[in-house]
Amino acid sequence: MGTSPGEPSAPPPPDQSFTGKMLSQAQGRFDAVEKVFAQAQRTRKGLDALVGKGDSVTEDDVLDEMATLVAHGADPKNLAAVIAGDTQAGVGPMPPGGEPLAGWLRDAEAKLFAPAETALKSAMALAQHQLGVAAVHRMVEVHATATQRAQAPQSPSPALGAPPPQGGFASSPQSPLLH
Repeated sequence: MGTSPGEPSAPPPPDQSFTGKMLSQAQGRFDAVEKVFAQAQRTRKGLDALVGKGDSVTEDDVLDEMATLVAHGADPKNLAAVIAGDTQAGVGPMPPGGEPLAGWLRDAEAKLFAPAETALKSAMALAQHQLGVAAVHRMVEVHATATQRAQAPQSPSPALGAPPPQGGFASSPQSPLLH
């Protein structure tokens, strides 16, 4: 039913308008950001639970939480990279349990996750804005098209006394110009 990230999505119908395409693209971007945002919320919940354990947190707790995240779609390579540490961000490899692990979790949260979460919130706000703008453009186009159709002159049926075709005179025996 849904498409996976590597699977191409169906192309839009060839007769779709520019604003329809714009709306479809904005919806696609929003859906992609929303998916990452939902994953970040799951990660935040798990990280908060681990940090909440304080000194009693163990390596097994961290690995169990990471397994849960992978089961919900997180990239195992990214999680393995977190365990290995990020020296550029100032976070070393995951230490054994207790106070060192609790400190490492707080450090990783502050230096790795919080900045990414902030950037993701900005991306989400931008995607929401773009989707809203595209939707308004589409609504204006649909309204304008409907208004144009409603205001277009309707050609009356000949049986209802239609006027003669333009550019000529009616040829009838009563016409004074023909006599």
